[in-house]
Amino acid sequence: MGSLASVMDSSLSAMFAAQAGLATTAHNIGNADTAGYTRQTMLAAARKPLVFSFGSIGQGVNVVSVRRSQDQFLLNTLRSQRAKLENYTSIDSTLYEIENILGSVDNDHLGAALNEFFGAWADLATPPADSALKQQVISKAISLVTDFNSISATLDDLERNIEAQVGEELISLNSLLAQVGGLNSQIMYAEIGGQPANDLRDQRDLLISEISAIAAVTVREREDGSLDVIINGRTMVNRGNYQQFTTTYRETSQGYRMVVVTEGTYAEVQLPEGRLQGLLTSRDVYVTNVRNQLDDVARLLINAVNELHVQGQTGSSSGLMFFTGNSMHTIEVNPTLIDRPELVATSRSGDAGDADIAQEIAALADTSALGTGLTISDRYRSTLIDLASKRHSFEFLVENQERSVAAVESKIASVTGVSLDEEAASMVRYQNTYAAAAKMIATVQTVFDSLINMI
Repeated sequence: MGSLASVMDSSLSAMFAAQAGLATTAHNIGNADTAGYTRQTMLAAARKPLVFSFGSIGQGVNVVSVRRSQDQFLLNTLRSQRAKLENYTSIDSTLYEIENILGSVDNDHLGAALNEFFGAWADLATPPADSALKQQVISKAISLVTDFNSISATLDDLERNIEAQVGEELISLNSLLAQVGGLNSQIMYAEIGGQPANDLRDQRDLLISEISAIAAVTVREREDGSLDVIINGRTMVNRGNYQQFTTTYRETSQGYRMVVVTEGTYAEVQLPEGRLQGLLTSRDVYVTNVRNQLDDVARLLINAVNELHVQGQTGSSSGLMFFTGNSMHTIEVNPTLIDRPELVATSRSGDAGDADIAQEIAALADTSALGTGLTISDRYRSTLIDLASKRHSFEFLVENQERSVAAVESKIASVTGVSLDEEAASMVRYQNTYAAAAKMIATVQTVFDSLINMI
């Protein structure tokens, strides 16, 4: 009787293991398309056998645990690669926006406005001076100034848009950090019994991967199952506790700029790779560099034209500056000349048959200005060429990084992904196991009945 009871117990353990296997398989199938889900596998082990003089008799099977099929090294590699991709993509997107503002090397409105401005001076350089041609010089100058001012204002808008995106990313980042802290608490409580909280760990890994796209992270697991989330050496999540980011404005070498700080301490944070760093680099490096280069072009134009124009004479004036300001934001045509175009100077002598000033200003289109070795137009074109080169470089970096991310994702999918074909095969195997165990129980029951009837 004892042996039959043992067989019954072994069969019941097999049925329970098969049920657990079927439940795990069903869970895998149900979450095949769930973002961040990691395939789970039931682990079973033989029970401790009964030992007799003639040998050991098995006592069935125990379900040991349900394990996630996770490769932490690959996951950390993917997070790192995604952080780089997001960083490059943010910069590439900003460079694309700047290209849209300025135009291409072969088709840019500011370059055309510069050419038309110098062309108007070339038309004026043939004496005698024509009042209509002086009006044309002023008109082309106003168009050029409008282009400079418009580009400056649009770059300002781009910077404000970038800062708005930074604010939105910080809101997302703070929310994710808080959620990880909450999941840490749930996981610590759920794993008190020693078994992993697989689904909660999947959710936490997904959140951390989303964090790493915003700002690259490192993680450190504690014995209680919680994860510390570290951003550039700063522990942002510790068990159920978490810190938050915010922004403030501080004076920098580029003027007052929005910077990222931690709440409470307001210590400035040096962010690692990710979307946030890409956005801030876009603003502080690429937008700023283009602005500085265009300011140099505007300043060169202002100084070169003014240096010549102040030497000019007209019947009623001398020494007038043609432009005011010292940057593309502040450049303006002298209001006096707008009101009285006849005061545009064409010569040093003021004679109607002389046009040396007009000729020299027109020549700035083809000769170096103020000893720079570059014409004003060349200086501007060098900005466009530099921008196009950087955009090409980041397009290449983005494409290359996308391939790197895809390669790691493919490796992870082979480890963690759910294969419906494999799950279907497991389902059949567990069904057969369950059916065989049930048949064994039925057989034992028949033997029990026979023994009882024999009494």
